Amino acid sequence: MFAEVDPPLFVHLSRPNRSLGPVARRWALGAIVAATLAVAAGAMALGAWPVMPFAGLEVVLVALAFRALGNHDADFERLEIGEHEVRVEVRDAAKLTRFVAHRRWARVVLRQQGARCTLGLAYAGRTVPLGRMLSDEGRRALAERLRGRLPVTAA
Repeated sequence: MFAEVDPPLFVHLSRPNRSLGPVARRWALGAIVAATLAVAAGAMALGAWPVMPFAGLEVVLVALAFRALGNHDADFERLEIGEHEVRVEVRDAAKLTRFVAHRRWARVVLRQQGARCTLGLAYAGRTVPLGRMLSDEGRRALAERLRGRLPVTAA
């Protein structure tokens, strides 16, 4: 094994907060589908047959929404500050983005508008968003944790 060229001195990993895992999401989808189709079948038995196509459309749309949610299960944002480099790696669905900056020239930009807050890493005329999976309070806390490691400027 070889040692890393620039081992990280600081690592921050963000993942989306998911209240349902993949198995629980399938059970929830099954319950929604069963309830919707049971109500639609009851309405159809009473003679309101036009309800069934709309119930089917509802089931399809809910299933698509659950699938879109499942595509983002592996999302993450990783910030590494090494002795010489700052690296940001972001996975959004199937897209993986990496950004590397020289530590001496990188800075954190904190923008606040009332209660809202955005955070970014500025380097070489480009600003990469940070803390997209965090709340406003979480972004402020991350800016405080970064304050001694990188210059933090308010914009």
